[in-house]
Amino acid sequence: MNSLMSKQRFFPSAVNWIITQIQRYDPPGKYFLYQHLKGRYGRHLIKHRIDNQDFYVPWDQWCFWYNRGPENYYLDEIDPFLEILRQEQGSIAFIDLGADIGIVSALVASRCKNLSTILAVEPNPRSYDILALNAAHLPVKAMTQEAAISNFTGSAYFHFDESVASDHEGHISLTQAQETSNNYQTKVTTFDTLSKDLALTSHDCIAIKLDVEGQEKAFFEGASETIKSASKMIVLVELHPDVLKRENMTPEEIFEAAEKQRNFKWLVPLEGNQPVDRKTPFYDQFKHQQYDVIGITD
Repeated sequence: MNSLMSKQRFFPSAVNWIITQIQRYDPPGKYFLYQHLKGRYGRHLIKHRIDNQDFYVPWDQWCFWYNRGPENYYLDEIDPFLEILRQEQGSIAFIDLGADIGIVSALVASRCKNLSTILAVEPNPRSYDILALNAAHLPVKAMTQEAAISNFTGSAYFHFDESVASDHEGHISLTQAQETSNNYQTKVTTFDTLSKDLALTSHDCIAIKLDVEGQEKAFFEGASETIKSASKMIVLVELHPDVLKRENMTPEEIFEAAEKQRNFKWLVPLEGNQPVDRKTPFYDQFKHQQYDVIGITD
């Protein structure tokens, strides 16, 4: 086991039940309780149930308190993606890139009954520990890999906040971080490599959630063979203004990297699946904020 990981800590059943009820509702003092006890219980895992399967979340992920439990995780953007997947007639392989603790994998598994297999990939060693635990409880065949995705194979430095159970903003780079001692190295692979290893193109549809903190363009560059040969591909790509600024990248560069291989139609779930006009810069069409964008091959 990686030295950065620590043995998971769990609450007694009765205490766990009380905490899950607090998370699912909005009693007075909810945020105070979360914040006040985060230092003591931040890495304790709270057990929820998604479609009658166990799913664990760390205390210190506020998003699960804010959304009233993991089963409600940002459904305004996730549900349109799931609805498109449910319309597919053949077998679906779901690939969760930047899986964190596996919440999107769990939602896809619980709401898309035509799912054949799941691969969840996450480079953060702390998140991966929880991801592996959650993947073992999914109702479909699920595999996990501790790795980052890019346009090369090898290794890179992974920069993340080790003080929390799961850092959503961890990212890779080829250089050491000068401002911190955190210079953990992680395996890096391409999507084409994953696809060959798992014979992904044998499925009727490859569905991908892409939350890779600056490696979005690199993902498409490293997925060229799979994109060309897949029967169909559906991607859910996170566009985050802060990440784009840090990487000196634009949404158009990400779209273009995909479209070099094949035609894509792009939709924005938060705007009612409004199509993206590729003749106009993305942030001239939509507010300057974080979006998940759905891409569908022709």
